[in-house]
Amino acid sequence: MSETGRYVHRRGVHCESACQCALLAASGYEVDEEIVFGLDGGFGFSFFPANGNAPDIVVGKQAIMPLRAARLMGVEVTVHTPGSAAGLAKLLESAPAVMTRVDLGLLPHWGLDGRSSFGGYFVNVVRGLGSDAFEVSDAAFDDPVSVPAADLQAARSSRNSPPLNPDRRVYVFGAPRRTPQLDRVGPVAVRTLCREILRPGSRSLGIPGMKQLATTAASWPQTKRGEVEDVDLAGQVVRTDALARQLLHLGRQIESFGTGGGLFRPMIGRYLARLAESTGEARYADAAERFRDSGRLWSNLGSALLTAGTDTARDDLKTLVDAVTDTARSAMDVEKRALTALTTL
Repeated sequence: MSETGRYVHRRGVHCESACQCALLAASGYEVDEEIVFGLDGGFGFSFFPANGNAPDIVVGKQAIMPLRAARLMGVEVTVHTPGSAAGLAKLLESAPAVMTRVDLGLLPHWGLDGRSSFGGYFVNVVRGLGSDAFEVSDAAFDDPVSVPAADLQAARSSRNSPPLNPDRRVYVFGAPRRTPQLDRVGPVAVRTLCREILRPGSRSLGIPGMKQLATTAASWPQTKRGEVEDVDLAGQVVRTDALARQLLHLGRQIESFGTGGGLFRPMIGRYLARLAESTGEARYADAAERFRDSGRLWSNLGSALLTAGTDTARDDLKTLVDAVTDTARSAMDVEKRALTALTTL
């Protein structure tokens, strides 16, 4: 158990579940991140085409902050949308920290200078540092960071990555009132996950979303054209090909933007392995191995896209596009087999 009421920064794997774990620890309740991730039920796949030559968005989840894990733990979570730094500071008067959704590209410590946007990112805000800054706990970094109040406000209010805009949402967590039994609630979460990925009801989500990525990526050499500004991996603003920006952005979405690498696939694999241990059901372990395989496919692609950077020749970029389509199809086949096997449990 943790010291109740004291927030301690910790590095994590996935921004959303890591932030929740740190807030729960401040209430005296320790839980592993993959358990929160699995019980939350947000895992999956989302593909959102962008207008013009702006980067299309890929996310390894289908729900942002579903709060299912919190409900299973009996945690009361209130959602607020303070419109100012003063309103955010007011919420901190009665909580050790609060969780807020932001556009990662506008957080100064990420060095993206607003040229790469992702509005599905989460950080914990710990305290005000005078009237001009906040101490922020970002699970991707070893230590808390100081973020100017104006920059944090801009990140919370960003409209740069629809439909994943943060909408100034802030979550205040209460204390857990019960401990969920993984062998009982874990299988229910898996059945929900299978249904929502295999039959999501939208061509942008789940298996249909992966098919759409494979199809749409093949058209990127025609649709992502012209010279644009971006930020390279060293944090330098550069002029680059729109296709290079698209591929670098996808690499970041797979490996860097709070997924823990491999587009969350290794993380769901760890959850399924824990569930196999809890229930004694071997098919969870088999599915865990398939998701680890899928994670390796996504990570190999993400690493290749990040290595290519922003100055790769266009012919070589087209080869990387082929790798995107091939990976999407291969991973889709692996994941579909895993999910189909789990539906019989």
